[in-house]
Amino acid sequence: MRMSRTLSWYVLREVLQYAGIGLLAVGSVMISQRILRELEDLAGIGVGFADTLQLMVYVLGMLAAYAIPVAFLFGILVAVGRLSSDSEITAMRALGVSLGQLVVPVVAVSVVVSLCTGVLLSVAEPKARRDLRGLLGEIASRGGIIEPGAFNELDTTGSRLLFVDGRDEGNELRGVLISDRTDPAKPFTVVANRGRFDFEKQDASAHIRLFDGDIHFEGEELSDDRYQRISFREFEYAFDLSGLVGASFHRIRPREMTNDQIRDVLARWDVLGEAPDDVRVKYRDRYEIQLHRRLALPVAPLLFALVGIPLGLQRSRGARSWGVLLCVALVFVYYTLLSAGEYLAEEAVMPAAVSLWLPNLVFGAVAAFLLYRSRRAEI
Repeated sequence: MRMSRTLSWYVLREVLQYAGIGLLAVGSVMISQRILRELEDLAGIGVGFADTLQLMVYVLGMLAAYAIPVAFLFGILVAVGRLSSDSEITAMRALGVSLGQLVVPVVAVSVVVSLCTGVLLSVAEPKARRDLRGLLGEIASRGGIIEPGAFNELDTTGSRLLFVDGRDEGNELRGVLISDRTDPAKPFTVVANRGRFDFEKQDASAHIRLFDGDIHFEGEELSDDRYQRISFREFEYAFDLSGLVGASFHRIRPREMTNDQIRDVLARWDVLGEAPDDVRVKYRDRYEIQLHRRLALPVAPLLFALVGIPLGLQRSRGARSWGVLLCVALVFVYYTLLSAGEYLAEEAVMPAAVSLWLPNLVFGAVAAFLLYRSRRAEI
């Protein structure tokens, strides 16, 4: 007997509505945690409300490829579990609907989810990461690190402090004081009437050009009475912002590259026998890992469907709570295996083409076993 279209849509509606609920829950947790972490880093260079909204969009683009498969698995486990606990699966089987007929519509949707995941990983995630890096540079270039009327830390250790009375459009500064304690043996303070802030994306460095001021060199200890003062008409103070916005700012990382860019780097690597001069990461395996990660992860929704359906059929009570726990367990196992695969590839224990596919191989074997056992139970 062929499964009717109405019955297929009914099963899919159950799966998709629970998947939607799971996406809201999982997405909210993942996005909020990542945004809080990014905001903590961005606080060092100054971030406004509009920047926060942009950040939310970029984080959504970075995490969507991971949240959607998890939500889909949640939808399958809870929906199939509910249908089974309410005896609706039993009624379908009484009408002649087999396990294979029940699996087909869900697998068809899982293929679509897999394709969407592949597009998100190869297009949306790299672009979101590049845009986030651009946002960091934009905030830094407009002097977001400088808050007038307050002491601003110019590094992560607090050894450089900047105070300005006012800041005009174009990053023109008034009443500038800089305290530099990076070298405890030679601390100094710079005081200037005015200045200008500039950010160089090429090396993630900031430059404050000061006019009409003095440099005060102090002794190492408070009891040291040695003191020197040097007046200047123009003085440039430069400092590194890579600790706040990332080193090699102008060079993108493998995670920020498209698949074609990664393949191009690998092809040039094979020709040159070494890392191309214009790339930031100088390890070939990092590019192979990134490429195979993007090829392997889109298979996860299909495997989640093949594993989730027979597991959902085995429960008769507490389907929803069991579905949540089982979803967490399966996701934990899958991504733990994926992390282990990346580690094995980075340590050159296994090639990336094998280790990054390890979670799919394990879940594929488990799916085959569960489907076979469920099929045998029908006979």
